[in-house]
Amino acid sequence: MGLFRRTPPPLVGIDISTTAIKLLGLSAHGDSYRVDHYAVTPLPPEAIAEKNIVAPELVVEALEKVIKLAKVKVKHVAIAVSGSSVITKTITMPGDLPGK
Repeated sequence: MGLFRRTPPPLVGIDISTTAIKLLGLSAHGDSYRVDHYAVTPLPPEAIAEKNIVAPELVVEALEKVIKLAKVKVKHVAIAVSGSSVITKTITMPGDLPGK
């Protein structure tokens, strides 16, 4: 029966904090997970003020850098952003969007 068991897709998590962006990529191996990708890049101090993003373009640059450093290519990502003023909404986007 194990021959026909479906392998779960790789998991990628991104944590955006006030000081850095961290990325961790995992893949299933049997009953456990293996770390396939890991990267951390600092956020420029001028990107965040009083725990709020004030320069989104700098955050995007740091996010692009951490993805490039980790050499990750997946379709699904979980993102964590801390803060009491965070509002969440799940959206579905087409896969054929242009690069930026």
